[in-house]
Amino acid sequence: MKRVIAALLGMALTVPVLAEELYKGVNVLRGTVVSFGRVDPTENIGTGLFFDANYTSVALNGGVATKSFSNAPGGGGDPGLTDAYDARFTNAYFGVGFSRIIQFQYGYGSEGGLVRLRSDFNFRAVVDFLSNTRTRKDRMLLADRLTFTVSGEKYNGKGKDIFNNTTWGIGLLF
Repeated sequence: MKRVIAALLGMALTVPVLAEELYKGVNVLRGTVVSFGRVDPTENIGTGLFFDANYTSVALNGGVATKSFSNAPGGGGDPGLTDAYDARFTNAYFGVGFSRIIQFQYGYGSEGGLVRLRSDFNFRAVVDFLSNTRTRKDRMLLADRLTFTVSGEKYNGKGKDIFNNTTWGIGLLF
């Protein structure tokens, strides 16, 4: 498991260097989104929290996330019902997609393999794409960096369906 996570992180670190040369002239904002927010597990155990860092290029993406179920204020549920109650885990992801608009990712972490569908909505990125312009990162205001993140995860292992979840949150583009 540690080797898989290390390999995914190694690939994620080399993607920014390769992307700059490969996608010259493409007017989409590439970069890293650091986000946090709410996790809604499929099990009836209350909500949780997540923290995520995800790099996106034009076609490739990758990142890491840590999640905790049923520990948010007002969380709840019955602790005797499922192993997902108060579960904490970390995953690494690598995938393909179109910028931050839609990302298909394979991940691996403390609960095994999973697939994830993710989208990061950033108003500045949409305006740049539609107007065929490119805003330099050093000219971006805080409002230009504000990003809304939504994702859904499905775990692959037998008996791991209890960890399937959706997340939504807010982040900043760097």
